[in-house]
Amino acid sequence: MTEPICLVESSLRVNPAALALLRKVTGPLHVVGIFGPKGTGKSFLMDQLAEQKKGFGATPGIWMQLLPHPTKRDETLVLLDTEGLPEQMEEEEEEAFSRLFCLDVLLCSIFIYNTKCDGEPQTELDRLICVRELANKVRILEDCPSENSFLLSSILPEFVWCLRDVASDSVWEEILQTTNHNMDILLSPTADSEDTPANCIQRLFPSQKAFCFRSPHVDEYVRELFESHTPHPIFQKQLEAFKEYILSKGPKRCVNGEILSSRLEQFVAALSRNEPILLEAVLEGSEAAFTWEDYESFAEPIADFPGAAPERRETPGISLPSVWEPKSPLVSKHFLPPSWTFTSTAEANDMKEPMCFIENNPGKKLQVNQEALEILKNIQQPVVVVAIVGLYRTGKSYLMNRLAGKNKGGFSLGATVQANTKGIWMWCRPHPLRPDHTLVLLDTEGLGDVEKSNPENDSWIFALSVLLCSTFVYNSMGTINHYALEQLHFVTELTEHIKVKASAKKSCEREDRISDAFAWFFPTFVWVVRDFVLQLELEDGRSITEDEYLENSLQRRKDTTEKQDLPKKYLRQYFPVRKCFVFDCPAPRKKLKNLEDLPESELSPEFLEQARSFCHYIFENAQAKVVQGGRLVTGAFLGKLAETYVDAIRRGAVPCVENAVLVLAQTENSAAVGDAMLRYEAMVDLLLTLPTEDMAELLEVHARCEEEAIQVFMDRAFKDEGQEHQRKLMNQLRLKLEELCHWNEQASWDRCQAVLTELFQQLEDKIASGNYSVPGGYQQFMEDQQQIVTMYHMVPEKGLRASEALQEFLKSKETAAKSILQADQNLTNKQKEIEAEKARAEASKQEAELQRRLQQQTEQMAREKERSFEEHKRQLMAKMEEDRMKLIADHEKILSQRIQEQSRLQKEGFHQEVSRLQGEIQSLRASISQNRSSGPTCVIS
Repeated sequence: MTEPICLVESSLRVNPAALALLRKVTGPLHVVGIFGPKGTGKSFLMDQLAEQKKGFGATPGIWMQLLPHPTKRDETLVLLDTEGLPEQMEEEEEEAFSRLFCLDVLLCSIFIYNTKCDGEPQTELDRLICVRELANKVRILEDCPSENSFLLSSILPEFVWCLRDVASDSVWEEILQTTNHNMDILLSPTADSEDTPANCIQRLFPSQKAFCFRSPHVDEYVRELFESHTPHPIFQKQLEAFKEYILSKGPKRCVNGEILSSRLEQFVAALSRNEPILLEAVLEGSEAAFTWEDYESFAEPIADFPGAAPERRETPGISLPSVWEPKSPLVSKHFLPPSWTFTSTAEANDMKEPMCFIENNPGKKLQVNQEALEILKNIQQPVVVVAIVGLYRTGKSYLMNRLAGKNKGGFSLGATVQANTKGIWMWCRPHPLRPDHTLVLLDTEGLGDVEKSNPENDSWIFALSVLLCSTFVYNSMGTINHYALEQLHFVTELTEHIKVKASAKKSCEREDRISDAFAWFFPTFVWVVRDFVLQLELEDGRSITEDEYLENSLQRRKDTTEKQDLPKKYLRQYFPVRKCFVFDCPAPRKKLKNLEDLPESELSPEFLEQARSFCHYIFENAQAKVVQGGRLVTGAFLGKLAETYVDAIRRGAVPCVENAVLVLAQTENSAAVGDAMLRYEAMVDLLLTLPTEDMAELLEVHARCEEEAIQVFMDRAFKDEGQEHQRKLMNQLRLKLEELCHWNEQASWDRCQAVLTELFQQLEDKIASGNYSVPGGYQQFMEDQQQIVTMYHMVPEKGLRASEALQEFLKSKETAAKSILQADQNLTNKQKEIEAEKARAEASKQEAELQRRLQQQTEQMAREKERSFEEHKRQLMAKMEEDRMKLIADHEKILSQRIQEQSRLQKEGFHQEVSRLQGEIQSLRASISQNRSSGPTCVIS
């Protein structure tokens, strides 16, 4: 592409032709956007970057130019020139420019603000009032408005301020050079209002630079240089330094032409509805480290755009989302996965050693380790999360190392009375029995360490472990006795540290009901008793199992105090699924300090067998993590859950399961829409060749691709309240169909015009040579034209506008035909009138046929709309039915557990709690009955 083209009109309409050009670019993009007041020479700077004398001019809206990068052959330079700000703006104009500014900033990888220097520099910066609305118009997470500015700063481009026509005696240029073009030098230190443009820029943009330019023509050179249009040498030097800096920056990460165009459409749609742009689905891709070398399996050269495809290089492999399997028949050369990182899934779920996941640093609040989040982000498999909690120095880490398949070099064991593990550590390993799952092991900081700087975080560590895992291991020493149960006082505090529902209130009346709800999502509870010294038998000598030992230990007695009874009560109430393992001492005491280095031959055979039994149980029975709504948790999802819960704790709030799931559902459902559209577009690119011979062929392909896209959405989406995101998918698919129809018609028209031009060329030559300006010429002309029309009908693949194109083309030849007819001396006036009437009748016939086809297409589109709705409804009803059956199964599972607990409480004499449980049992039975009798109701419309 050599000429600029309008990308976004001032009215916020996206130009389809510009989008089509952008989508062709499969290589990485270096996007440079410019913004500023009118008359400051923005277009001149863009032309300089494009190395052209004149390209950009008057630019209402946002104009785009695509060029091969002058210094980086694998990249494409995208220049965005934006309409200039007027001196005075009405409120309506201010809003329009604010939207254009917002789009410019979000699209580019480096943003230029261009002004003149008529006075103090900060005065010119204060004209950029649009920046004050940026945090309102662009949101990262919908439910975290207070953190929005901070989050925005992580994704916005670098801010470069170009200050033009600086006086020749100014020292700013020298100062900027010595400070590496630090923009702060141009700002007044007294500007302390948070709402000033300068402060907004410093708060929102991760980096700010400034460049000063002298006037291209200074006094002593005016006449001579004006006539030659040669800029002043100092200005030229400043310009070259600016160009070198701009072009040296890296590409926009994780983005090619298809992704950028798709995001632009989403941004414009939100702004047009006067809604904030939500970047939850885009943030992940924006933060990922981009490597174009890994794109070699997908990139294909575009013949008419040199430099668009990268060279092939030897690079490590990369794991892609399910819709982007390498060399899959569904892969399109025009599309790129929404997120791209150096770390593959294979690497992410096979960590060589553990790392800190949630940090508990001295004197600081809990914090999620970003490096651990990056690893989890690349695990798209369901995760089986096993967390271990217990007093410090009780051997928790050793057990987790056994689960990881490592006897050495894993979680830190330590050999002194000081605890080693701080916070929560994570180790991701391939699941030994389920190839499509990842085992995530969480080793926690030991509870009760008297040397802790943050002892109050013990309760939060305990609560976070429960919230994040699917199997919760409690590790203790000796026996399950009164002292061991006392150490589990954290379980009695869970209602203070976890909320199930946002609407739940802390009150005595509701405490039991709230705690009952925990059983719906709490993990399996495994109690591991280390250095067990008792015999597994009752007083009468009868042997019992480990599980029976645990249940006997949790038996409640009426004669115990409430404080002693609470741990038992809540363990049974919160964790209805329980398991127990007892372990002998692994080795003589003097050897325990070197336990990690001891060969198995020096370990107790009983201990080794017990360890193998424990690991086997975890591998066989530990389930994948699931959240409300039946959604399997992936590594990426687990990381987001951890962030959400820790963020609540840092704010002094209580983590709420319902809120966390709803927030993540919004993110996941938005991503599900994106996945569905990627699958649709890839399949269309594979199955559809434009132009199609009729509308039915296009609609058939669309229906197949839409069905697949909806299935992709349904597989990932969950808790889509009111089908909000499915409606978004419906609208996007409808727009894609309209776009396909448009391009199909355009392809047909272009094809037909090319065929007609070629076929009629000989006829045109004869007309120009006067071959038909002879007696009988009209008859010969009509015969020749009819022969060409016959040949035209024989040409294949002209598409559905073949008749329309022919009609229009013949209409364009009517003047020439009439001239030949009037000039033909062999025909009488009457015959000429008859021939003219025949031509008009033929034209009317063709027009009627065209109208019939248009009506037929309208009817086809109406039927297609109805079919599409029914397909969405069918798949939604199937998913709702599946969810209904899962809910019934969950209810029946809880019902069975509640009946067992009621029976135990009856035997133990806790009649008041038996009555309470009876009410819950009746409610569960009623819910099961209602769900069985009433099927799902479709709410989509």
